[in-house]
Amino acid sequence: MVLPAAVLVLIVISQSPDLDLIQRELGTSDLRMKYHLFLLFKKRTCSCFGSMRSALLAVGVLLVWNGSWIWSVATSSPDRIVNGASSLSESATSSSPYKIILDGGSTGSRLHIFEFVTEEPEDAENNGSSDVIVSAKNRNSIKNNTATVKCVRRGSSRANIPLSAFGRLPGDREPLRPATVSEHLLPLFDYAASIIPAEYHANTGVYYQATAGMRLLEESEQEAVYDALYQGLIEHPSFVFKGMERKDIATLSGEMEAYYGALAANFLQGVIDTELRLTASVTPTENTDGDNHPVVGALDMGGSSTQIVYVHNPSALPLDGAGICEKTQLKAQDSSEMLSNNTCQAPDSPQLKDEHFFSTSYLSYGVDQFRERLWNTLVEERAREEEESPETCGAKVIFNPCANKGFEVEWQGYTLYGTGATNECIRYARRLIPHPENPVDMHTHGKVVGGVEHPPIRGKFLAMSLYFFSLDSLRVFSQPDEDAHRALNLSWPNPSIQELEDALDGLCSRDWHNDMALQESAHSFTRAEVLPHRCLETVYMVTLLKDGFGFHPTSRDITFTFLVDDNEVEWTLGMALAMNAEERYEAKHLGSDPVDEQIEFHNVFNSLYFGVTLPPTHCC
Repeated sequence: MVLPAAVLVLIVISQSPDLDLIQRELGTSDLRMKYHLFLLFKKRTCSCFGSMRSALLAVGVLLVWNGSWIWSVATSSPDRIVNGASSLSESATSSSPYKIILDGGSTGSRLHIFEFVTEEPEDAENNGSSDVIVSAKNRNSIKNNTATVKCVRRGSSRANIPLSAFGRLPGDREPLRPATVSEHLLPLFDYAASIIPAEYHANTGVYYQATAGMRLLEESEQEAVYDALYQGLIEHPSFVFKGMERKDIATLSGEMEAYYGALAANFLQGVIDTELRLTASVTPTENTDGDNHPVVGALDMGGSSTQIVYVHNPSALPLDGAGICEKTQLKAQDSSEMLSNNTCQAPDSPQLKDEHFFSTSYLSYGVDQFRERLWNTLVEERAREEEESPETCGAKVIFNPCANKGFEVEWQGYTLYGTGATNECIRYARRLIPHPENPVDMHTHGKVVGGVEHPPIRGKFLAMSLYFFSLDSLRVFSQPDEDAHRALNLSWPNPSIQELEDALDGLCSRDWHNDMALQESAHSFTRAEVLPHRCLETVYMVTLLKDGFGFHPTSRDITFTFLVDDNEVEWTLGMALAMNAEERYEAKHLGSDPVDEQIEFHNVFNSLYFGVTLPPTHCC
């Protein structure tokens, strides 16, 4: 009698959309599905047959599937069922505490290894004297039996070949060779295998997220390169992370790159914890209006694109429920880099979500792409001059105001000769910033970059990547202008926009052959191949901040930084935090009846975690 009744139950259930919803939200892991189907069957059959009989029928259905497992569930107390579901979900989704995230940039790929370590109160108290410096407030949280989660950066490794280099030209139909595409990344994974214990190799997630370099390729070509990369890795005998999935190799949107950068910045500043919960120690009344709020924005500059993300409406920040929180300083352990351990006494503190931010990315506004646009503009203007004045024909030298005096480069049949004319270079930058294709005259301090109009700038910012590397070189190379050089060094890393602008001529006006060419080792973050371009890069960035984004000349709201508490500020950390928060949110909420809470859970997933899993829609 059990089996026919079970078939009837399946027929009843097949008419409900809840099963599809469960599969979509929770995946199709057998153990997880068994638990949710048990509860779903129990509820649906109750309305038809009565609670006792329906429970027996539900047990019968799943006895056919796996009798021993469901019998232990059916005979357990409700608390045991709930706890069992949580443990099952954790084992299914978090079998490895490690995450491997690769940043596929326009100049190469960088692999990062993160580990999320859950520390119980007694462990934290025992380890406080040796591995962790615990403050008085954190001692209180330990006494209150609050477990903490640490994010540990176990290591990083870089390959200096960009994945976009394997993209084919439109007319090239030669098939990509998987072994060729993947070969340059194998040493990175060998490094990761030496860091991550062998027991976790098969279950550690690997996520390759390409940024602006790959965004410049056609979408079909991006997918072809990713297919070849995945096949080459999976088929290679030395690649041990066999749990890697093809869907985890993709192009990261510029908006999500910016958002993840903001998460990383706010985590390292102690504003959020490893589950994205606000941990601000300021009182809500001090931060609900204006620019005086704890959440920092982020500015990121790369070779092909630039991103900006910031709180556009501070009054919407959910600061009223912020807990009493503390940011602890962590020591290095076993050559590992312990990221800031932000803990909160209030377990239900509000989370930072994408709706609190204005976030956008400007493709072709990275320093390399912007330099090419400038050079193309110089050539196009010369071509127009030749059409209007035939007597200029044959002159193959074009003065380039955005390079040091005497620096020469060949471009499209012309020699671009540097003049170091800083003010003229600023005028060119102003013309190229508002629109990605057509130079325009900017008569006022606009708030339009790349055709995107953005809300007024608010709050404090961390400027990372090339914002730091290039403008830190301005701090060093502006020495000929003693006053501007001194002022910039005294105010670094929080200079005003005006102090940055005043120092530009000290760098750009320097002679190339007898001066700047000899400065290859003067700045630790400037390689020989990028030294000739520091003048243009610094002029472009300062002009973008002042005339593009609209930072006030006297503003000191930007901190230019490479490290926060000895931790690098980069978007991969933000992505790791977002993934960890989503996994823990799902595991925590699987403790409730997924049938009774199905629609509510679905809505919470889309609203509460929208900023973690999907690109923001309010800005793009």
